[in-house]
Amino acid sequence: MSRPSVAARFAACLALVCLATSGPADAHDHTVLRGRLVFADHEKPVVRVLDLDTGEVTHSFDLPKANPGFAGVEGGRYVVIKTGDEAGTIRFLDTGLTVESHGDHVDIDKGEVKLLDFAVTGDKPAHIVSAKGELALFYDGVRPWERKSEAKAVLIPIRSLALKAPEVTIWPSPAPQHGIVIPLGGRQWLMSVPNPVYAKGEDRSASSRPDGFEILERGGKGWKRLALFNDSARTDASCKLFHGYAASRGSHVFGCAEGTDGGMLVLSQGGKGRWSGRRIAYPDERRVSAIKAREGARYMVGNYGLKAPYDALLRIDPAAKAGGAADVLPVPGGQAACQFELSGKGDRLVNLTPDGKLRVYEIAPSWRELASFDAVAGFDCQYGAKTPTPTPGLAVIGGSAFVSDPGNGRIREYHLDTLKQGLDLPVGGMPANLAGSDAG
Repeated sequence: MSRPSVAARFAACLALVCLATSGPADAHDHTVLRGRLVFADHEKPVVRVLDLDTGEVTHSFDLPKANPGFAGVEGGRYVVIKTGDEAGTIRFLDTGLTVESHGDHVDIDKGEVKLLDFAVTGDKPAHIVSAKGELALFYDGVRPWERKSEAKAVLIPIRSLALKAPEVTIWPSPAPQHGIVIPLGGRQWLMSVPNPVYAKGEDRSASSRPDGFEILERGGKGWKRLALFNDSARTDASCKLFHGYAASRGSHVFGCAEGTDGGMLVLSQGGKGRWSGRRIAYPDERRVSAIKAREGARYMVGNYGLKAPYDALLRIDPAAKAGGAADVLPVPGGQAACQFELSGKGDRLVNLTPDGKLRVYEIAPSWRELASFDAVAGFDCQYGAKTPTPTPGLAVIGGSAFVSDPGNGRIREYHLDTLKQGLDLPVGGMPANLAGSDAG
């Protein structure tokens, strides 16, 4: 497996807090800084910043509701915050972290941490994707039979977040949908296509998930369609009930419906800029709904099952024609897969399960458990679960996994190379969500 470049490794790190992955400080004449970790509180409407070099919480910012959602932004400096308020407000945290490569090591500079004045609002914020220097925020809109709403994507050049008034382009979705917009570079964007049955609002059992995609190019005269993958009669040109997305090595992989005709759609750009699609069959009649990837790594990993809670993990090779039984990793005890992340190099996976264990796996040449830690008390990760035990958070930063422990007010670190526990820091309150990438 080829090793990603320094820039690729940094961009693939947790959005706000990339750890330096170079050698020890004596390889050069100054200390390598570790960065910062942003986390939410289960009970208090605040976002706080943990300095990984001092172990101290250095900043706290008030928000409308407790435990907001986070999404990472390419480049490592900014974090998108889904505040959870009625207006669908999205805020942006500048972590002050900038990276500079010196060939044999990466330096992290710690600038000012600030919550930007800039904010975006809309109906039901959902998928957030950043790539190729662009950030796409998708607002689903509400169910058509409830009221009229505006489904849209808000497109922002990442560099412009440093400006007082960031550049904003609005792409109006043709109809409400649980959709996604993906920056492709070269002024090209992939947009999901709404399910027409859901859009009409006549069948309330219809899914809000889209069944296909179109690739558009933005020019001076507006949007021009370059390719369409929305033909339900073709498995290489549709993705019924889409949910779950990741990209690596030029392949864009989408989770589609379960069943004998199910599978994952892979889109890629070939010669003369033409886009093509093909289908990877699932090993059986289950499906994925969330996919994780690291740029440059051969394998992706998705959760796998018939319906929530998904009780297995699936190794995905975007170059394969189909998945096999050896690609499936059952979660011990038939538990829900809950939270999982790839290491910075994409060769190991960490999985935090309801029994409170953090398991570390080697992905290839075959699944192999390398270590297991009693990270937190048991919890229920089912969506909307009514339980007195708050759900902990999981994030991978370079060569370490971080787990929040809401019940004990701590954040713990686990080294993925040495398979040993690292930091165990008291942060107070009930730390929950850790800033990381959207599930897709």
